[in-house]
Amino acid sequence: MENKNIFWVALFVLCACQQSIENESQEPFTNFLDYGDYAVGFKTLFVSDLSRENVPYADWGGKLYPKNEESVGRNLPLHIWYPAKENSLEPLPYDYFARLNTIETEKQLIEENNSFYKEVFSYQVRELGGDKDFRPSQMDTLLGLKTNASLNPAALQQKFPLVIFPNGSSPAFQSILCELLASNGYVVAGVSLKGQFSHPVDASVKGLEVAVDDLEFALQELLKLPNVDKNQIALMGNAIESSFCAALASRNKKIKALVSLEGGFLSQFEQNILNETSFYQPQNITIPILAIYAPHPSISPHYIYDLTYSERYFAHFPGMTEFHVLNFGVFEEYVPNIIGELKGDTKKGFRVTSDLVLAFLNAKIKNKEEKLSQFYGGGIPEKFEKAVDTLFRLDGLNPPPNMAILKNLFVTKGMSAIDSIYQSHVSEGNSKPFSNTFYNDFKNWLAWKKDPDYVNRMRLYEMAVESYPESTLNHYRLGYYLEKNNLIERSQTHYKQAKKLIDQDNTINSSLKNDLESALNEVIK
Repeated sequence: MENKNIFWVALFVLCACQQSIENESQEPFTNFLDYGDYAVGFKTLFVSDLSRENVPYADWGGKLYPKNEESVGRNLPLHIWYPAKENSLEPLPYDYFARLNTIETEKQLIEENNSFYKEVFSYQVRELGGDKDFRPSQMDTLLGLKTNASLNPAALQQKFPLVIFPNGSSPAFQSILCELLASNGYVVAGVSLKGQFSHPVDASVKGLEVAVDDLEFALQELLKLPNVDKNQIALMGNAIESSFCAALASRNKKIKALVSLEGGFLSQFEQNILNETSFYQPQNITIPILAIYAPHPSISPHYIYDLTYSERYFAHFPGMTEFHVLNFGVFEEYVPNIIGELKGDTKKGFRVTSDLVLAFLNAKIKNKEEKLSQFYGGGIPEKFEKAVDTLFRLDGLNPPPNMAILKNLFVTKGMSAIDSIYQSHVSEGNSKPFSNTFYNDFKNWLAWKKDPDYVNRMRLYEMAVESYPESTLNHYRLGYYLEKNNLIERSQTHYKQAKKLIDQDNTINSSLKNDLESALNEVIK
């Protein structure tokens, strides 16, 4: 059966390659990029998460396109570009990537007709272009372009860093940058994350958690590949996928770097979603971040200024948009204004964007700093001036130890060890070494037979009030622990401060606010 499937897949590729006779001798349409030394292979792993049910395909507007095929799990095909042995295989036409946008199983790849993926591709282009007309002849022009990847050549038998690059239209929208990275010694994987009930992701807290589950499953499957370095993993995301990647990075320390490619990660809306999750806190984001952004009223670097434990690199591209940093920045040469009026030279913008992404990954994953230093060494290099107008970097602070280490320090050396770490970070300029969540969790841990006289929790919340003096709850708890230690005057001071802050404190819900008001009315004298 496997041989038969391979035959049909090969037959499809052969037919696709012959789709446009005049394109047979053309060079890959992305040859203007600085490709690396490796030939690029491409393959798709049709995998399913058997622990979850599959969901139907739906377009961006919500219209469902249920498949007749039964699935034993949640289908999450992984589209992989990788360094390959030199080969004489014909490069794939872009048509192959566009078709995979709607394919979830190997059976569908073999059996489905050729019309649905074109319908979806045309629909998506029109949606991105504000319903601009996208003619069949224009679509055929793009689908006939020759890429820089070949189907299933033998992979080089060595380990390469892994970059996971999710996109809702994988592999059709991000293939160019993936090919470039693979040619420079990376295994790059595209995956279409899904929502809880249908194919498009949900822009919500629940949608984020579902997407992170998809990313974790993809990571688990990709780490089984023999050519992947399991200790060198980066994430890259455009639009809301950038926030999904940040959410995974906040809870998985195997991730070593993050690229927000004109992502909503730099927006208040997506920061609000992230901040409603349990894991996304500044001390959990300690990896370097490259944030590429373009003019947009909702996007600003300051939304991640609080990620103080991350070394952050920022680059503003005035002539680009959210989707021009994907394949559309290059497609403009073949279909002008494909997704709307241009703000600048998107081909040059795409090249500089790609160069910067590669330089960042090489520096942070491969410890090759030279090219990144050309961007951030002081002033904008002349050759980049028309593409990028802002480049700056924010240093990251040293993160405090994690909860397990702090608990061990307390058990072995006492509360003075926790206090010493706190004071050390404050002296280095970090006024908030620990999060409010840490104080709450550590307080609960101490309550179980570790602090019978409330002395340790009193010191803990002295730190909390120093770091977060605007917190009603911190003042109330410190007042309580001071009272337990018969420090009544100081206790009353903090109770009264809690009373003063409660009406303007938006970090507590109405129920907790009512409970605190009742408690404070009883204890304030």
